[in-house]
Amino acid sequence: MLLNPRLKTRDMAVVMHPFLKDGVQARAYQMMALRNALAASTLMVMPTGFGKTAVEWMAMAESLRLNTGKILLLAPTTGLVEQQQRMAQDMLHLEPEFIVTYTGDIAPAKRPSIWNEARIIMATAQVIRNDVANRVIDLQTVDLLVVDEAHHGTGNHAYAHVGKMYLNARGSDALVLCATASPGSTENNIMEVIRNYGIERLDIARKESTMLQPYVVDMNIIPHPLELPETLTTLIEPIQYLFNQEAQHLQNLGFLSPTSHVSGKMIEDAQRRASQAIQRRDVRGYDAARRIGDLRRIHMLLDLIRTQGLKSSLAYLQRAEEDGRSGDRSTNRFVAKKQIHEFRIAAKEVPELHPKPGQVVTLIRDQIHQKPESKVIVFTEYRDTVDNLYDAIDSIDSARCDKFIGQSGKGKRKGMSQKQQLQQLKRFRDGDINVLIATSVGEEGLDVPAAELVILYEPVPSAIRAIQRRGRTARQQAGTVHTLIAKGTRDEYVNTAAQKREQRMHRLLQRIQNRGILPVRPPPSNDVFGSFSIQAQGDEITVPDFIEREKQRIDEMFTSEQVTEESKQKPVQERRGPPLIAPSERRHSQQMGLEQFMSKPESNETKPAALRTEFPVPILNAQDHRQLESEAVSAAQGFVESMKAVNISDIHVIFDQREASSTLAPYLRSLGVEVNFEHLSVGDIRISERVLIERKTARDLVRSLTDGRLLDQTRRLKAAAARPLLLIEIGNSHDAFVHPNAVHGALAHVSLDLGVPVMMTKNSEESAHFLAAAAQREHDLIERLAEVVSERSASFDDQRNIEAATLAAVKEIQSIEDDTSSVGPLSQRWTHNSTRDAVEIVSAIPGIGRIKATALIDTFGSVAAIFAADIDQLTECEGIGKASALTVFEALHC
Repeated sequence: MLLNPRLKTRDMAVVMHPFLKDGVQARAYQMMALRNALAASTLMVMPTGFGKTAVEWMAMAESLRLNTGKILLLAPTTGLVEQQQRMAQDMLHLEPEFIVTYTGDIAPAKRPSIWNEARIIMATAQVIRNDVANRVIDLQTVDLLVVDEAHHGTGNHAYAHVGKMYLNARGSDALVLCATASPGSTENNIMEVIRNYGIERLDIARKESTMLQPYVVDMNIIPHPLELPETLTTLIEPIQYLFNQEAQHLQNLGFLSPTSHVSGKMIEDAQRRASQAIQRRDVRGYDAARRIGDLRRIHMLLDLIRTQGLKSSLAYLQRAEEDGRSGDRSTNRFVAKKQIHEFRIAAKEVPELHPKPGQVVTLIRDQIHQKPESKVIVFTEYRDTVDNLYDAIDSIDSARCDKFIGQSGKGKRKGMSQKQQLQQLKRFRDGDINVLIATSVGEEGLDVPAAELVILYEPVPSAIRAIQRRGRTARQQAGTVHTLIAKGTRDEYVNTAAQKREQRMHRLLQRIQNRGILPVRPPPSNDVFGSFSIQAQGDEITVPDFIEREKQRIDEMFTSEQVTEESKQKPVQERRGPPLIAPSERRHSQQMGLEQFMSKPESNETKPAALRTEFPVPILNAQDHRQLESEAVSAAQGFVESMKAVNISDIHVIFDQREASSTLAPYLRSLGVEVNFEHLSVGDIRISERVLIERKTARDLVRSLTDGRLLDQTRRLKAAAARPLLLIEIGNSHDAFVHPNAVHGALAHVSLDLGVPVMMTKNSEESAHFLAAAAQREHDLIERLAEVVSERSASFDDQRNIEAATLAAVKEIQSIEDDTSSVGPLSQRWTHNSTRDAVEIVSAIPGIGRIKATALIDTFGSVAAIFAADIDQLTECEGIGKASALTVFEALHC
């Protein structure tokens, strides 16, 4: 892969390092990328086949020399993990047992010991994320994180989670090397990768760069526009008519955009509108949802017929019929349509009409005939097409073909296990098979050093995938890429879109680098090369000297010498400063300025219009300009963060073990919350003894409602905690046709009748922020209660004082019960409270206020005495007339 013979020289320059075996070819652009990678976290963008892995090996070697921690390499598939382990064992001076794989195929009980004993761990991101979340491993022990195919590090992918976890664990000590040929086709995607891994430097190498030119091998990209035969278009017409009818009906209802060309995205938008209509209790939504389901299947069928062929289309319909037999009524309805049924009958009676399979056979036959030792890879999107091509290519003499597909399976269709994938790659590498028919699983990192021909059965819309597919050829010698494009189909649009997205990706990378978005850092020092040297032509030289020599050599080879003497002697124009124009001259003649509203000087002397005589010195150095921008942005960002910061410390949340595979726990840990997993008999999340939470997605909510679990779970939740809560993550949709009234009624019963609050969030990330805030609030409440208890108990620290106070209270209570005189604080409080209660009782009598009630209590002493008195005795009380006495007497005796 990297020990390639592309550059023919008498003495190949090689890299020397204590932990690096001989044989790594020295290339200046790789050493320049290594300089960035050893100085700070770096995103290395390098074309496929130009040795990204060599830079990774050299970074690993230096980390091994420093011996400050483990090295973790992430790869997207288990096959690539095995491949990385094999190559690292071949290239690094380290015992093979210290270079290990860490995947889901290893039993969980064995993984902690493997992690602890290893120096270099090659792993899939999913296993790392889950084991970190479960506290099986600790990323603080990782000194260097190498991320292969780093473009996966966006959104909810495990790659992104591991990046955030590593930054959280290591903080400013994190060192990350991200490697990819294609980081993304949008600025948001690229910036998300940069943020998730804390990238501080970009190292971009393009195939057109001067430093890469000596190592470029010819890659001939040939498009093949293919005309669909008239017989095939005739078969398509009835299905197209059916599609147009369904689309027109949905357009008339207002669910589908009124356009002549209906795309897959438009159908998805129509599905969303139908779901919204159902939620609004619009009965049209149910009919629209059924029609949209049919429209989606017809759209898929048409694309298969036009871009894949008849056999792939028939296989799709056969699976649809099998799904219908298993109880899918919507699929039954689709297959039973007249146009679909007639197409199946007609297509079975004719041979393959699509020109693509025949073109593939022709290309492979010609390649093997001209170069019998050639290796060929055919890429396609669909497994049905893989099966179809396998049957067609197998008829070619000298063609030894086989399949390479993913691990997933459904129903009778089984995927390839990891062991089968690795065995297939080995057979292809060793020459046992010379034609590999692969789906997208073969796009990334295939260690196929001599694939002279790559055939793309259809273009792909993703710039990332297009780059990855083409990178399977011209890795060490000239190669050819053939792209098959069916005229008048989505192939034409996709092919153009992929090219534009790839160009846009490189423009965005350059824009990000030029705009100073990344933190401003001084240029990396050559000191990082202290343990490296270059062996070239029998001499050992330093890496900086080698880089300078290579620059000079390559410049002499490729620099154009057609610069005229006139252009050399052309004087450089002086940079002109801002023009000296008065403010009044820059405005419209009828527009007034501020100076016209200011008081005029008393002197009658006329002064000329004020001119600018001093100007700020322009910052011509882009590095200085970015430095100033970075300082301003950092100051503003720091202020914003200080305003938003939530002090989350010393708080922990308990999750049920069933939530171990969710992304909520990693999000919480990234916010600084300690998460523990235990078995909870009720609920999913416990914040404290009194707060218990049941977490559900929108889909879970609908399912638990339909099967009757929701109300039972909620009742148990309320019985198990003083403060229960139902947390619902609404997401995009629940993909189930349930009337909104059913959901509304259930939530109303839960919140109003059962008294369980309902909290709704958008996704796991928003739920994590809510839980962090709730846990912090609960933690603060407990702390305040503890402080109050501590303050109240401070005066009773002396046990003797407590015992004395208790004894005095007992004696005073005894005296109160014996009705003896007592002047203690307890008896005084007793008398005061009883008097107050008696006044409240008497004052409740209509016409008797607190003043008269107090006079009566003061005179008679108690409510009982007032009850025993007659009207005359009541009248003798000061302030009580005969009418008031009669009122009190009647109120107490009637």
